[in-house]
Amino acid sequence: MADRVLAGRYELASLVGRGGMGEVWEGRDRVIGRRVAVKLLPHQQGEGGGAELFFREARTAGRLNHRGVVTVFDMGEDPLDGTLYLVMEYITGHDLAALLRRDGPPPIRRAVDWATQTAAALAAAHAADVVHRDLKPGNLMLTTDNEIKVLDFGIARFMAATTKSSQVMGTLAYMPPERFNEHPGDARSDLYALGCVLHELLTGRTPFQSTGPVAMMTAHLTKSPTPPSHHRSDIPTTLDTLVLRLLAKDPADRPATAAEVHDTLQTLLHTTVPAPAEVPAANATPTVADPPQPPREAGLSERPVDRDPHTLPTQTAAPPLRSPRPATPGQGTPQPPTRRRALWLGLGAAAVAAAGTSVAALLSSGDEPGKDGTGPSASTTGSRSPAAARGWTIERDFGYPTTPVVAEGVLYVIDYGGVHALDPSTGDTLWTGSVELPGSLAASGSQVFVVDADATVHAFDGGARPQWTFRSGKKFNTAVRAHGEAVCLVTDEVLYCLDAATGAKRWESEGEWHDHTLTMTGDTVYVDIFDDKLYALRLDDGAQRWARRSDGFLPGPPAVDASRGLLYLVDQDNAIALGMDDGRERWTSPVRDDGEVTDSTSPAVVAGDTVYVGGVDRLVYALNAADGERKWTAGAREGVGTIPAIADGRVYVANRDEFFPSVLALDAKDGSEVWSFRPSEQVGFTGGGNHPVVHDGLVYVQTQAQLLALNAATGTYPA
Repeated sequence: MADRVLAGRYELASLVGRGGMGEVWEGRDRVIGRRVAVKLLPHQQGEGGGAELFFREARTAGRLNHRGVVTVFDMGEDPLDGTLYLVMEYITGHDLAALLRRDGPPPIRRAVDWATQTAAALAAAHAADVVHRDLKPGNLMLTTDNEIKVLDFGIARFMAATTKSSQVMGTLAYMPPERFNEHPGDARSDLYALGCVLHELLTGRTPFQSTGPVAMMTAHLTKSPTPPSHHRSDIPTTLDTLVLRLLAKDPADRPATAAEVHDTLQTLLHTTVPAPAEVPAANATPTVADPPQPPREAGLSERPVDRDPHTLPTQTAAPPLRSPRPATPGQGTPQPPTRRRALWLGLGAAAVAAAGTSVAALLSSGDEPGKDGTGPSASTTGSRSPAAARGWTIERDFGYPTTPVVAEGVLYVIDYGGVHALDPSTGDTLWTGSVELPGSLAASGSQVFVVDADATVHAFDGGARPQWTFRSGKKFNTAVRAHGEAVCLVTDEVLYCLDAATGAKRWESEGEWHDHTLTMTGDTVYVDIFDDKLYALRLDDGAQRWARRSDGFLPGPPAVDASRGLLYLVDQDNAIALGMDDGRERWTSPVRDDGEVTDSTSPAVVAGDTVYVGGVDRLVYALNAADGERKWTAGAREGVGTIPAIADGRVYVANRDEFFPSVLALDAKDGSEVWSFRPSEQVGFTGGGNHPVVHDGLVYVQTQAQLLALNAATGTYPA
């Protein structure tokens, strides 16, 4: 039993850190069942209108969406004692203040990269009229993915207005001169603080080393800062110049915007800053060629600076290094990538600086390996937490239903009105993107890709306006798939491969390609052709790896089992395992016991050591992934099964019957029925065009008129 539960929902498990802006606790959301960070602000600050100001500041900051800002899930006031609280993502990492204390200044290239990421987050905040006012290394957290998160947006002004002891809120070593003259500060004040941070990252020391508060204020107001190269001889002159511009006494002499600072740093990163083998800073703790890193966690990959520099989601950003190809004429202006972030701007956990480690966010529950919108397995996102939500339903005209997609904690659906980003726990709309008659969607990371009736691909990332569009000029049979940095689509028998960040065309292949079998891995595209052959093509250039003739119509994309190096595809009668490297058959297993049935089986899904197929005379066939031996079947002669979805030891499948549709949960061990639910309309279609999706204790089922979110444990939802 938790010692304290806020609002009857958020259990406080352990204290992470305590500082001048409150306490941060590791907690658990009872409703969603996820790990969270909870920040508590002292009770007395909620009095005298403080709570109203707190919520106003939070909602003002909430206009911001950016990968460099922690996500806030909820905020409120505890009815028991009036404590104000923020519920945030749980991030594992270290704040930069702790890293500087432990390791000294990082290599120049790493320091510039961190400052570049910070400038990108500030640019997004300033565009939303949000000023940080307390930027410092303790409010910059380096995650285990090597990304910078800016913490505590909006908190400084709230604290300044509700703390009687001082009208100047901030940290003296990073405070701009105008703040000491009772000027509230604007975006250029954040740039001054960024200059102080960058100076410290480069040299291991802040611009002014005065010991007392009065001396520190006097230094900011009157003393000229020493160039970083005075302490570290290998710092380029251009970087010296930028730091001194940021530290100008008069705000008018500083760079005009954070976007300008970002672009300057990005240019330096590409052209001037030396590679990681560097000379350590003078009088600083020696560093090695590789920068200091926080402890790595299993499954979290490093983000190398040289291969994937941070980019700013504005028109001013330099193009990402990963896509040197020019945009295809007529496809619209390519935009640099962004990542979807929160419903509201994250007001981070600055108090954790006192503890030396930082928490504020955990990878969202859609971030599972292989669950990136590439095929059937991507539509069966596994549940990470106990089924806690009661479920929900929304009414919409979906027309010909398409399987929903869950990516990075957002549920995406398409209808006649466009693409809708929904809160998966409530069904609330986060944003809607206008797409004329969308017909297919896929997701990779935070991006979602939608194809319209004119075979045009629209790429969205956290907002209603597309980052880019690609116009194929075709108008027939369009399917889209995404994996990592690539997007592929088949339209009018032509296969296109695009860069996911910009929409630039990598290559195209003309041929009688089938759209519905398309799937992707990190280096290969699998697609069949009208001659009943499955082809494996190189993702980078479209060259053929191998081709394998099938015994009949393939109802959908093969399932990828990278751990075994196998593909599982289904033809009219059999499930077949092929080697991913050569296309040779490893085993064949029948998934049709009644030859008189004329409908089509579903594509396969692999989970653990089992391959599942929705049959035409059984709802589900469960086969051993290693040799194809049948484990069990379910629903003998009860209808035609959709692509199954597997999570938490259960198999979820819909009966494709037009007049008596049903959704069932089966025990994955033996296929026995756990529950069944009868929607009012048909769910599945031939080829797996629509099927259940499972995420965080809910089963999403789409019909022509409804999107249902059923409780995965019971198969129910509120009336």
